[in-house]
Amino acid sequence: MALYDRRTMDGVYSVRQSATFIMNYRYAEERMMRMMAGWIALTPQIPVKIEMARQVYEDALHTDALGKRLPELRSQAQLSRAANESFATFVDTIEDEEEWEDTLERLVGIYRVLKPHLVSHYSAHVAAANPVYEPPTLRILARMVEEEKAHIERGLVLLDDLLDSAEKHRRAAAWQAHLEELLAASGGVTGFASEGETSKKLGRS
Repeated sequence: MALYDRRTMDGVYSVRQSATFIMNYRYAEERMMRMMAGWIALTPQIPVKIEMARQVYEDALHTDALGKRLPELRSQAQLSRAANESFATFVDTIEDEEEWEDTLERLVGIYRVLKPHLVSHYSAHVAAANPVYEPPTLRILARMVEEEKAHIERGLVLLDDLLDSAEKHRRAAAWQAHLEELLAASGGVTGFASEGETSKKLGRS
């Protein structure tokens, strides 16, 4: 029989911390789902429309799975919460690219900035979570990591098709830099610059 050190049974995250982060993740997934659903009618490129529709569905499944996990962590079901106003503003900035010709900015925001950031945090959470009491969280996040990686891969192919001039490359790079600055200022999806800093600041309270 495996033996566990009771001093480390909480792992890096307590139940309360894990629930808080899941609310943060659910906020990001729900916002992505809603913004991409709204963009479908505003996007002239048919392959982009089709891929967005597929990803809206999968992000909806992520949102639902995270929401159903919350009551098991003694929190309200299906609750989304931004870590702070700055992260909400960052997401708003991505979503506000609603002009017909803004497909480039939309794809940069989702596939170069937001989804890669989320994959990094989900992966770090999986690596740090306690395998004794957190298997459901680990299963949900591990699945999300793989699906979001696939979203990024397909999205970057679509973005590459749009980058057919030096001016568009400059435009994409400038928009990415602006979004990354906003994201860094917000501390990211959990409100901290990194998962390591999250652990250091919150401890096991």
